[in-house]
Amino acid sequence: MREPTGYWLTRPLPRPLPPFPHESERSYLERLGATNGIRAERVLAQSSWLESRQDYIERLAIVSGQSRETLLHAIPQLGQEHRPFLADRPDFSVNAPCRLCVARRTGSYSHFSRVSVWSSRFHDQVCLRHKIWTGRSAENYMQQVDVTDLPDVIQAQRRHYRLLRRHGHIVLSACFEHCSDLWDAVVRRGYRPSDRRRRLDTLGISHPEIWDPRRYIAVYPEVVAATALYASPHWRKLARSEDSGYLRFRAEFIRQLPQERILRRSSKPWFLKELGDTALRIEDAIAAALACGSSESSGDPAGELDLPKRKVASAYLKYGDSA
Repeated sequence: MREPTGYWLTRPLPRPLPPFPHESERSYLERLGATNGIRAERVLAQSSWLESRQDYIERLAIVSGQSRETLLHAIPQLGQEHRPFLADRPDFSVNAPCRLCVARRTGSYSHFSRVSVWSSRFHDQVCLRHKIWTGRSAENYMQQVDVTDLPDVIQAQRRHYRLLRRHGHIVLSACFEHCSDLWDAVVRRGYRPSDRRRRLDTLGISHPEIWDPRRYIAVYPEVVAATALYASPHWRKLARSEDSGYLRFRAEFIRQLPQERILRRSSKPWFLKELGDTALRIEDAIAAALACGSSESSGDPAGELDLPKRKVASAYLKYGDSA
């Protein structure tokens, strides 16, 4: 018979383990179990047939040797039982953090036993402390790339965070996603090849595969520059217009990201149309995200989700700066 019993069921494990900032719950339980030589499933289930009266966070604090406040601050999933976790941040997912941050906090890093953290797949691309690419296509420690010799990539991440604080994650997620697609397409048509080629030479490769992070590192500064332009409501409105406003937007785009040579005859009409179509896709994505957020919120739809005038929560967005 299973029935709740007293506090004696939950005891501290021999080796306490602090959590990593923004660590996923599963990652922490696996590391805590491995440190103490037990399976993750047995970390909290110290009795195979009796249940404890303590709540989940209380038991985890006892076995890990950490305070309740430390666990709640470091593991975003804890304390989120009554609402969908990160429902307002669809860009967040579980990823591998900077390998040097892991080594600094845990003493080592392993390709097979790793820390997993919650981070944005759009906005957290470079660890600014260690200058390591942790973003797109860097799915584990071995795929992370040192970008110390590419200062423009590091500056692009700093600019990316400034844009995020200014415009909010809803606007900037839509802009960054669609500007990434836009830039990938224009590069294939020969637009501004020299900067990309220079970065690839620095990274020691000429033709990276589609899964190679260096493919995305090579164009990241230009993607951020285009994102900054489309994130502005003023320029986005001009891009969608069909009069002289569009010509002003096109001139501004080429001023900030100048052409190095004339596009092929077949590419030029596509390029001119794609500038406006990208703005339309961004507007649709923003509207869809706001509508989804309004339906999930219980009251003011312009509260937490109306972020262009607000600063984004530093607990999630400063990881690259402070890890």
